[in-house]
Amino acid sequence: MIISRTPFRVSFFGGGTDFPGFFERHGGVTLSTTIQQYCYISIHRLSPFFKHRFRASYARTESVIQPEEFEHPLVRECLLFRRPDSGLEISHVADLPGRTGLGSSSAFTVGLLHALHALRGERVTAEDLAREAIHVERDMVKDAGGWQDQYAAAYGGFMAIQYGPGGHVTIQRLALPAGRLHDLERHIMIYFTGLENSAEELLREQQRNTGQNEANLLRMKGLAEEAAHILSTGTDIDLFGDMLHESWMLKRTLSSGVSNGTIDDLYERARKHGARGGKLLGAGGRGFLLLWVPPERQEEVRRAMTELQSIAFACSNEGSRIIFQD
Repeated sequence: MIISRTPFRVSFFGGGTDFPGFFERHGGVTLSTTIQQYCYISIHRLSPFFKHRFRASYARTESVIQPEEFEHPLVRECLLFRRPDSGLEISHVADLPGRTGLGSSSAFTVGLLHALHALRGERVTAEDLAREAIHVERDMVKDAGGWQDQYAAAYGGFMAIQYGPGGHVTIQRLALPAGRLHDLERHIMIYFTGLENSAEELLREQQRNTGQNEANLLRMKGLAEEAAHILSTGTDIDLFGDMLHESWMLKRTLSSGVSNGTIDDLYERARKHGARGGKLLGAGGRGFLLLWVPPERQEEVRRAMTELQSIAFACSNEGSRIIFQD
């Protein structure tokens, strides 16, 4: 049996500039961190005595003879890409629900690819995992989206990721002093909106709108660069929250479903009670709402958001890992 553990991520700035349609012309920058919430994939070889040759358990269970019979697109295409030499049982569990803006699909893909490599006794780099996951998700499954989630899941840590022409990617790890990182973590509150759904149509609309959104995307790229500088220097850290607000206002213009009345009401309520900025994580329309709140105002925000479930925010320095192999 092999078990991989792959982190979810929180994206702060630059989402949308990691789309090839934008970064091939202008370059892109995203600022994100992986968090101490994970996706776990276990795989083990099946003996030939079962009627099925492959089984995958996630929100449902599928038993098939050939990989191409799987309905789950990521399971199917990962197995077709990295064909195993025997039958397999695959099981997925996670600390948080999928389709909520935390990069869960890419964490699943990276984690499954990592486990398949380990099954064959192959050592694989984070760069290889990121590139393979991009190939599976974007080329094989044909899902819309950018590149930041795959890189975050594979590498892990607090990173400014730069995307350039020809698909050139540069990872800049932000080695924040412990005090600075703690200060950032204690300013962040995250609430679950209760909304779960696919962001695929939002991402496709955003891709179609890349040309008309060019000016706003360029500003969002600039904000990602400025935010990385703020964290890496002694600049007043609350400016990070103010920039989150500006970036969220820009992101809401990228496609029609990024926000909605429910999300707008929650965000404005939080702002009224002390949040300086924030954003909906992921492509938008659902999932987790991140807020930047000075510690002295957090109890007020907490009282104003009592109907929502919160999660603790803590950064993780690790990317995808094989945590068990027997």
